[in-house]
Amino acid sequence: MAKAYSESQSADFLRLLEKHRDEFYRYALRTVWDSNVAEDVFQSAVLAAYENYHKFTPGTNFRAWVYRIITNKCFVANRETSRTFQPLENAELNLVTVEEKPGYGDLLRNPSEFLEHCGDEVHRAFRRLSTAERSCILLRSVERFSYQEIAEILEMPVGTVMTHLSRGRAKLRSDLLDYAHEEGIVRNYPRLVPRKELKDDGNREQGTL
Repeated sequence: MAKAYSESQSADFLRLLEKHRDEFYRYALRTVWDSNVAEDVFQSAVLAAYENYHKFTPGTNFRAWVYRIITNKCFVANRETSRTFQPLENAELNLVTVEEKPGYGDLLRNPSEFLEHCGDEVHRAFRRLSTAERSCILLRSVERFSYQEIAEILEMPVGTVMTHLSRGRAKLRSDLLDYAHEEGIVRNYPRLVPRKELKDDGNREQGTL
């Protein structure tokens, strides 16, 4: 049951919520990747935040406090739709690191040019991440939280946050590099294929040595 708040307390909550509403919803959407689910998660998180607003300490980080609530709702939603994350101890340890793959260094030298050739594959690669990896990357790279703030939001050690970030980024790079090879954007010999070559007669060389 929601605690009864004074008019000024309710107004304070709404003022703080409106300040960050768009980024809160964007985070929920990018974490569950379903607009219908994201809407439910967002509304549920806002209601939970309001019902527990009396537990919030004025003057502390309201933004981080709400992110923690949204994250918990997202994890529950993803569990219910079978998009659970793999425990760290179950990660495959014998994979070749992405840095050793042909073309990796070339992509790092020309990331903007490479991303010009990517469309839905970026979206799909991000969806293939675990919930924890996706949350860590969003909170760090998009919302600009510190490692310590992310650890507090996700309620996990800083070291675990850094591990999820590292593995999530490696998966993204690996998926996108594989996509680049398949599409002929990058050859097995590390070199970006000029765009004019890609458009030449609608034919592209793929994986040419």
